Amino acid sequence: MPRTDDWPGWRTDNGSVTNLAKNLTDTTRVHAGRVAVRVDNAAMTYRALDEASARVAGLLHERGLKPGDRVGIMMPNIAEVPVVYYGILRAGGVVVPMNPLLKAREVAYYLGDSTAGLVFAWHAFADEARAGAEQAEAELILIDEVGFPDLLASVAPVEEVTDRDNRDIAVILYTSGTTGQPKGAELTHGNLISNTDVARADIVRARPEDVIFGGLPLFHVFGQTVALNVAVASGRA
Repeated sequence: MPRTDDWPGWRTDNGSVTNLAKNLTDTTRVHAGRVAVRVDNAAMTYRALDEASARVAGLLHERGLKPGDRVGIMMPNIAEVPVVYYGILRAGGVVVPMNPLLKAREVAYYLGDSTAGLVFAWHAFADEARAGAEQAEAELILIDEVGFPDLLASVAPVEEVTDRDNRDIAVILYTSGTTGQPKGAELTHGNLISNTDVARADIVRARPEDVIFGGLPLFHVFGQTVALNVAVASGRA
């Protein structure tokens, strides 16, 4: 079906900002002090997650990111995933989730195929991430427990959320590539916002006091939809 401006599902007419990252900022306004992410014995409130994502957006602005630019995320299920994920969206960028076990040639392929000029990678996978980023001529930002918080503390947060159209790409999610090269599925803000709302209200029926276990990889679609986006959106007013 061709996209036309006559189909209201492709646009927002109520004057509000369209961006998947609004789920985080909306929930923060209602439940700022509530725990948003818990990993082992560490807990991050919505206020802390919101601020950290705003600093990621500031970091990306400093590096010249423009709306629609692609940014890779190569991390296991750690607290930094939502920080970077929503920070990229907040800045208007497109998230390219990547399996942290990818080898250098695969990293290079994902970055080159998606045209991502920057990738955030967990330090435990630094060698393959660095080699792949060099092949793709992309910038690498390594994340660890000490250096990354210091890096974010050095930049000014960007509080506003970049307005995007429902049709604008939010995430490029790659297939497994079992029958050929992995292919990037372009998921729009409108698509992901709708998926999140339906899953939250009709499937998971998540409430603000519920705890959602994020056992599935967050670089896969179900992990992103339920363990990340639904969990963050469940506290909205």
